[in-house]
Amino acid sequence: MIQVINNEITQTRLPKTGTLSDGRTVSGYHLLDADILRQEGWLPLVDEPPEHDPETEYLVPDGYDIQPDKVVRLYRIEPIPEPEPVAPDLYEQVLELQAIIDALLGEGEPYE
Repeated sequence: MIQVINNEITQTRLPKTGTLSDGRTVSGYHLLDADILRQEGWLPLVDEPPEHDPETEYLVPDGYDIQPDKVVRLYRIEPIPEPEPVAPDLYEQVLELQAIIDALLGEGEPYE
């Protein structure tokens, strides 16, 4: 449930203890009758993520659509970015540099 007052979301979870619009504090607020909660601005949340390809896309929450009888969670579908190439580890770098040095020095031939 989502509380909407003046077309603005004010709370996203029902509290266990809350204050009614007439000023009374209520223990067990989250257990109140649905009609009372509706009078207090609480609307059901519809959270139905769109279909997407989880191999190539991911979902990003993108706000809410406040309707007269419910609040709909909106999502945006984003492509999964390509992974950045991994730099070779230090050992591989040393081997590559050693191969270059060996080539420059005549592949391990003795110094003159």
